[in-house]
Amino acid sequence: MATFRKRGDKWQARVQRSGQSSLAKSFNTKVEAVKWARYTESQLDLGTLAPKKAMPPLMRIVDRYLTEVTPTKKGAAQELNRGRQIARTSLGSMQLDKITSEVVSKYRDGRLRDVSNNTVRLELAFISVVFEQCAKEWGYKVTNPVKQIRIPKPGKPRQRRLRPGEEEALLAACAASSATYLHSLVVLAIETGMRFGELVSITWDNVDFASRTIYLPDTKNDYPRTVPLSTRALGAVDALPIRCGL
Repeated sequence: MATFRKRGDKWQARVQRSGQSSLAKSFNTKVEAVKWARYTESQLDLGTLAPKKAMPPLMRIVDRYLTEVTPTKKGAAQELNRGRQIARTSLGSMQLDKITSEVVSKYRDGRLRDVSNNTVRLELAFISVVFEQCAKEWGYKVTNPVKQIRIPKPGKPRQRRLRPGEEEALLAACAASSATYLHSLVVLAIETGMRFGELVSITWDNVDFASRTIYLPDTKNDYPRTVPLSTRALGAVDALPIRCGL
């Protein structure tokens, strides 16, 4: 069924079929609108023209990405939280083809008023990989809107160091904690500079007391490395109360 209505100085024709998305187009005259509607109906009857399938909302695609792709990544936990947060924003309820570069740039500017540049960069990177997955792997005819906008500059690198008295206070709090491993973990972090993920993945098989080293088979950069231990770091490892795991 075709309907026509005038909007300003244009005539809009709309063709609607039961169970299908409607097709609409605007023309300068009603005659042109009627002509297009009749042709469109005839093509639908012949089966040579299918209405454009509505795109799913971003939140549904994000959920699929978090289920199928994110678990294969090292930073799965962080990406899971980031994806869920993005799905709850105004972008989440929008259909993929409605998320344009203009829409994403407004999202970027709004987020920059609340969070750091690096946080926004990570969020935009996530949105970008989701759109790339849709276009290259899942068959959606979409373009990546993030590629067309300005990405915030990275924030300044952290220069924070422990001030006099802070290390003592920190270790005292660790010692008072019910987590018996916490004191040793913090001492190791201070002495070696290892990342949190590296520290918590250490097993006793990785520790070589004779050579005073810890072997890290799986790091953020995908390359294994061996970390030398100072006397203080070695003592922190040796002080752990349970030898079945770190």
